[in-house]
Amino acid sequence: MNVSHLHRIPGRVLAGGFLAAAIVTGAVAAGPAALASQSSAGTRSARTVSDGSISWSVSPASATQPDTRSKFSYTNIKPGSTITDHVAVLNRGKQSVAFSIYATDATGTSLSNALLLLPAGKQPHDIGSWVTFPGGVSRLSIVIPADKGIIETFKVALPSHATPGDHTGGVIASVSFQRQVRKGEVVTENQRIAVPIELRVAGPLHAGLRVESISTGFHSPLSPIGKGTATVSYTVHNTGNVRLTGSQVVSVTGPFGVSSKLQLKDLPTVLPGDSIRVTAEPGNLFPVGPMTAHVLLSPANPVGAPALAIPVVNASGTASLFAVPWSLLVVIILIVAAAYGGWRARGWRHRRLSVKLDAVADKARRETERRLLGDTGTSQAGPQRQA
Repeated sequence: MNVSHLHRIPGRVLAGGFLAAAIVTGAVAAGPAALASQSSAGTRSARTVSDGSISWSVSPASATQPDTRSKFSYTNIKPGSTITDHVAVLNRGKQSVAFSIYATDATGTSLSNALLLLPAGKQPHDIGSWVTFPGGVSRLSIVIPADKGIIETFKVALPSHATPGDHTGGVIASVSFQRQVRKGEVVTENQRIAVPIELRVAGPLHAGLRVESISTGFHSPLSPIGKGTATVSYTVHNTGNVRLTGSQVVSVTGPFGVSSKLQLKDLPTVLPGDSIRVTAEPGNLFPVGPMTAHVLLSPANPVGAPALAIPVVNASGTASLFAVPWSLLVVIILIVAAAYGGWRARGWRHRRLSVKLDAVADKARRETERRLLGDTGTSQAGPQRQA
């Protein structure tokens, strides 16, 4: 697309900004999957390089100007249908920049509700492969002058075999440039901003979450009468074909009425077929031996998602753990050791005293015998001298 086809974005849009949901990544070579943040309006990507600053924004748009949407959202689209829409890319910097514009698939979400996208060099196979730009190409390369913007038309062509339910991806504008790192090594850095695409294909819908792979542990207190903390980790798996969030409660119960309940923050949006790992740490627990961890999920529709006319049931899971009161055991062992040591010391002192008493008695006996034998010898010798 040449410069004559560029649309200049008005200054008032610059002031207020127009990116409501962005995906920003910095990667060396192919790099990791992009990270989508739930940013407020006006968020933009900026990266300083040796010859100046690169800064740009991406937004849904009409044919003539950016609009107020935070994402591309399409509901109940029949397989085989084609959607036409527009994306705006603004070069906010002071130099011309070469952009690549393309779509890709989402691979999941993080605990912070960030959308994870395929790495730049990996080919999409779902909704990202359904998007094309003018000329039927899947990727545009275009140079945008400083303080200029473009609005590009794209189409989402659903295949006739598109599966019912939610499909998620993103329309990306990326910049690649080389920079020098330590020891003179040159690396290619890829900066990406994307707007999410959420599309629901018409057909039978299924909604459900499952708790899997629960693991447990316990951190005993240093004090022998203190309370400890349990660690409960579990996987939340979306077994349906629609996006779901929900509330989550983790509790631990044990003997003698020991219990602790923890209300965690709501789940991020879990994509169909995807899983996330959650860790909770219920505290205020006395280590009293065998305990049971309970996980309860109450699925819900994400904010802004199309309404679900199907029932959604709670999901739960349990696992056992054993809380050993190590500090108390150490104290008990020390007490037992001290008592045993005292008993042994008392026995040693008793034996030593017995030995001394035996020695004194033996000495007295020998002395008595000596005196008796001495007196007898004297009285027998006298008469012999007189004869």
